[in-house]
Amino acid sequence: MVTIRYKGHKPTHVRTDGGRSIAFHPGEVHTFDENNKRYKEFCKRLLTQSDIFEVQTKVGAKKVGAGVRTRSKASRSKTQKKVDAALKKPKGLKKAKGKAK
Repeated sequence: MVTIRYKGHKPTHVRTDGGRSIAFHPGEVHTFDENNKRYKEFCKRLLTQSDIFEVQTKVGAKKVGAGVRTRSKASRSKTQKKVDAALKKPKGLKKAKGKAK
């Protein structure tokens, strides 16, 4: 699998060997299987255009960015997990309920 990022400024369409047209928008990332017969020559063509397309080893880190509505990042530290574990009530035996009269 190859992860390719488009570095251009304008949207472009590239046709694969299988006939499929793929749209590349600025900064967009696509993943292709270079062993697949439909994408083998296509990936080679993209890799030769190093000024427009960039090969990425890692797509990105997890938990990066802010929320859509609140613009706050969700963070869970180790101490918060310990506090949550301490607040959790232990499950004990349930008391038998009698019949209603």
